[in-house]
Amino acid sequence: MQTHHKRGIILLSALLLFSVLALLPLGLSNQAQMTIAIIGFALVLWISEVIPLHATALAVALLLIVFGRFPADKVFAQFFDKVVVLVFGGFILAIAMHKHRLDEYLAHKLLGKFGVSSSMVLLGVLTATAFLSMWMSNSAATAIAMPIALFILAKNRMRPIKSQFGKSLILAVAYGATIGGIGTLIGSTPNIIAQKFLTEHDITFGFLEWGLRGFPFMILMVLITWYILRKIFPSERHFLKMQKHVHPFTKKQIQVAAILSLTVLLWITESLHGFHSSVIALVPVVLLSVFNLINTKDFHKIGWDSLILIGGGIALGMAIDTSGLDDSISHFLGASLVSQHYFIVLLVMGVAGILLTSFLSNTAASSVFIPIITALATVLNTDMTNLVVAASIGVSLDFVLPMGTPPTAMAHATGYVHIKDLLKAGLLISLAGAFLMSFLAYFTWTFF
Repeated sequence: MQTHHKRGIILLSALLLFSVLALLPLGLSNQAQMTIAIIGFALVLWISEVIPLHATALAVALLLIVFGRFPADKVFAQFFDKVVVLVFGGFILAIAMHKHRLDEYLAHKLLGKFGVSSSMVLLGVLTATAFLSMWMSNSAATAIAMPIALFILAKNRMRPIKSQFGKSLILAVAYGATIGGIGTLIGSTPNIIAQKFLTEHDITFGFLEWGLRGFPFMILMVLITWYILRKIFPSERHFLKMQKHVHPFTKKQIQVAAILSLTVLLWITESLHGFHSSVIALVPVVLLSVFNLINTKDFHKIGWDSLILIGGGIALGMAIDTSGLDDSISHFLGASLVSQHYFIVLLVMGVAGILLTSFLSNTAASSVFIPIITALATVLNTDMTNLVVAASIGVSLDFVLPMGTPPTAMAHATGYVHIKDLLKAGLLISLAGAFLMSFLAYFTWTFF
C-alpha cells in the first residue's frame, strides 16, 4: 500500500512540475517552453523509475505531439532513426555471439593470456570485459564476464565484503564494461547519438572518426582503473587458482566471428564505400539469418524496451533542437564559458556529463545533453566534433552509483561491494576519466 502511495506521489509531482514549467513566464516560444516542461516530467520519471523507462519514453512522444504540437510523423520517425537501427544491429551481433558461446570463448581466451597473479588476473578481467563491451551492450558484457569473475572468487574461497580482491574483481567487470563501450561507435548509445547530431550538422563522423578518439581513451582508462582498483583494494593473495577453457573453436563460432569481422571492416571503411554505419548494421542481421545462426526466437531476445527508450530520447533531442531550446540554453552557458580556457570548457563538459548520468541512464542523459552542446559549440565558436565527443564520453563515465548504469547495479547486487566501496572507487575513477578525456581532447583530438 505504501509503495502505491509513494508511486502516486511521484507521478503527481511529475505532473505538477510539468504544469509549473509550462506556465512559468520564461520568455520562450510555446514549443520551447513545452519542451522544458516535458523534460522536467521525463527526468522525474526517469530518475525515480516509478514506471518502466521505455514507458516514460512513449509518454514523451505523446506529450510532444499533444502539448508541444510537434508533427506526429516527425516524432514517431525518431523511434526508427538511424541510431535505433545501428543499436538493433549491435543487439543481433551480441545475441549471436552469446548463442554460440563466442563471447565466453573470447573472454576465456583473453583472460588466459594474463597468468595467475592476482594483479594480472584483475587486468585480464578488465581487458576482457572492455573488449566484449566494444561490440555489445555493457549489460551483455557484464552478464558474460560476471559469472567468470564470481567463479574465480569462489574457486579461491574469497567471500563477499571480506575479500578486498573480491571487491576489485567485481568492480573490474562493471567498470570494464562501462569503459569498453567508449572504445567503438556502437559500444554505447551516447556515441551513436553524438554521431547523429554531428552528421545532421554536415560533419563527417563515422566508426573510424570515433575510434581515433574513443579507443585510445579506452586503453588508457583501463590502465588507470586497474591502478586505482589495486591501490584502493589491495589483494590479500598474490597468486590465484585459475581454470583453463578447453573447448575448441566450433564451426558456428568461426562463422559468427567471420560475420563480426566483416561488419567491423565495413564500419571502419565507411568513408570509402559511403554507406552509413546504420546500413552496415543490417549486414550481420541478414547474414546471420541466411547461415541459420539466428532464428525468429532470437529476435524475441532483443532489448526492444531499450530501443524504445533510445527512440524516446532521440525524439526529445529533436524537440530540443527544433524548438530552439538548445540555442537558448547554449547562449546562457556560452556567456559563462566564453572567456574560459578550452581545457576548462572540456573539463566542464566531462564533469557535467558525469553529474547528469549519475541519476539518469546514459541514453536519457545524452539525449538531453548533446543537443545543447552542439548549439554551445556554435556560440563558443569552437570545434563542434570534439566538444560533442567530450560530452558523450562524460555521460558514459558512470561509475559512482548503482542507478547510474546496469553494470554498476549488477556489481552491487553480487554482495561483494557496498555503496561506500562504489563511492570510494567510482569518484576517483570518474574524475580521472574527466581529466584524461580533457587532456586527450586538448592535446591530440585537434589533429583529427
